[in-house]
Amino acid sequence: MRFQTRLLSTYTILIVLLVVILGIGFYTYSARAFESSARTSLNVIAQKMSQQLENLIRPMDFVTTYLLSNGEFMSSMASLASLDRRTTRNLLYINEGWQTINATLLSYSIMKNFYSVNVFNRVGDFLSSNFTTHAAVPNVLDQIRRRAWIPRADEAHGRALILAPSIDPWSQTAVVRVYGLARSVQGPRGGIGYIEVQNPYSDLERVFAVPDTASITVLAAMADGDIFFTNRALSPEVARSYVEPAHTEAPATSMRRNPVTGQREIIARSSSGYTGITVVLAQDEKALLRPLAFTRNMTLLIAALIIMVSFLYTLLSSRQLTLPLRQLTRTMEATELANLPDRVTLDAAHDEVGALNRSFQRLRARLNEAIGREINAQSLQVQAKLDSLQAQVNPHFLYNILTVLSNKGLEAGDDEICEICDGIASMLRYSTSTAKRDATVGEEIQHVTTYLSLMKKRYEHRLEFTIDVNPSTLSMPIPKIVLQQIAENSIAHGYRALQTVMRISIRGQVRDGMWYVETTDNGQGFEPSRLEELRRELAAARHEALEQGIRSGFAIGGMGLANTCARLSLFYKGDFVFSLENVDDGGARVTVGARMPSGEPHDAQGASG
Repeated sequence: MRFQTRLLSTYTILIVLLVVILGIGFYTYSARAFESSARTSLNVIAQKMSQQLENLIRPMDFVTTYLLSNGEFMSSMASLASLDRRTTRNLLYINEGWQTINATLLSYSIMKNFYSVNVFNRVGDFLSSNFTTHAAVPNVLDQIRRRAWIPRADEAHGRALILAPSIDPWSQTAVVRVYGLARSVQGPRGGIGYIEVQNPYSDLERVFAVPDTASITVLAAMADGDIFFTNRALSPEVARSYVEPAHTEAPATSMRRNPVTGQREIIARSSSGYTGITVVLAQDEKALLRPLAFTRNMTLLIAALIIMVSFLYTLLSSRQLTLPLRQLTRTMEATELANLPDRVTLDAAHDEVGALNRSFQRLRARLNEAIGREINAQSLQVQAKLDSLQAQVNPHFLYNILTVLSNKGLEAGDDEICEICDGIASMLRYSTSTAKRDATVGEEIQHVTTYLSLMKKRYEHRLEFTIDVNPSTLSMPIPKIVLQQIAENSIAHGYRALQTVMRISIRGQVRDGMWYVETTDNGQGFEPSRLEELRRELAAARHEALEQGIRSGFAIGGMGLANTCARLSLFYKGDFVFSLENVDDGGARVTVGARMPSGEPHDAQGASG
């Protein structure tokens, strides 16, 4: 055999072996890298879906919690559920309850952010923020009885339930598919109604959208195994094959053979501790590796060309080593440019898929980094808004300043400065506390005592006050900042034309089943015309609060006696006493009172306060 033939045969066999080995190794590596990238991508998508689903559920959970923490809303729900509607007198309270709940549901934030917020009870009351499609719902009790989630809500005793997508049963104008969240409203004696928050099904379609809908199955399973969402019709057996492993300690991503279809699939799972929903993404392995068919064909083509070119090169190298080398270079360069996609720039002819894979990896890394920055920016923005709101309502900085002033007083040996700072801090703490909207007469007496003590520091001998309150009145409920506002009006307006000693007397007593707190001063009293004008304003405030259904949201101290009268009217539902009068020997008297609760002792004796 000629040397040239032996050399050609040897190099040809070597090149064929190398090409086959490298081709098989290259394709295997590409397939594994592609599969690993797909598993990572599916895992990221599943986690993002789970997070986005939480972002959809949190506002729905928040609005139900907000309604349950609203005292007026809860009081109205209790009235609608418990009052006997055959009694004419109760119809006014029932109407007020309807107006209060309806005004709360028709707030801008609820109507803007939710398709519908529905409130109903087993008596047959139904109110909704979506008055366009939920107006005049017929057979409300039948609709309520058909709601399958109501028994589960009763068993949950107020805990939130996530409702799987369904057709909105309350819609009267169109067929709308919705998902939602619901709670039972619990009263002192059990459930008094239900809150149902709905949003359109299209929100879920946006959250669970995937780039390849043909090969990727998306399924969201609830904690009890029910299907919350799926992007395609699945048989019960196939759905169960995805749901059952989702509730085990299976890894986040895995490769398995589907026990029903027999297909090998990549499975990615992400569970949410907040919603209790597990998101499952399944992609068929064949569909995943389908894009590699082009790579495989290109690898075979390139391998054939390499073998042919190498054969020619080896053939010619025996005669002219440099000429075959230049020919091979030109052929390989031409092959690269002619067969590669225009949108991909490759570094070398023998590493197209590797370069493409590295580009894909870098693109994915940049995309994840950009998404992470966006989520972090949104989190910082939400935190900044929360911090801003907290700064508006948190008076701790004032307490800190008062503490500094009190310490300075101690350092200077001036106990009076400490007493003043403690008094101001006590008033701030009482007036800014949001733990409850009302107080007791005892707490109001303590607050007005602190106020008058501070005014005594200011006016010294020009101010004298006495407090004599029957102990039976101390536990009576009353809105906050009532007595202090009356005493403040006495000091601010009762002595403008006088330079006498200001004497203010606060007396609490019980008469004929009513408790009264009278604030009397020795000032110039009310001018007759001004007294009549004030009485008309108080009557108008009482009428506006009760007859026109104004909500109790007046700012404390913002509207004087008229505001106080309106707040008392709303608090006691009109059954109270608030009177202004002049004292015969000079001065004015303001009386606040209400009916004693049944079972309270009706002791008419006073006690020093």
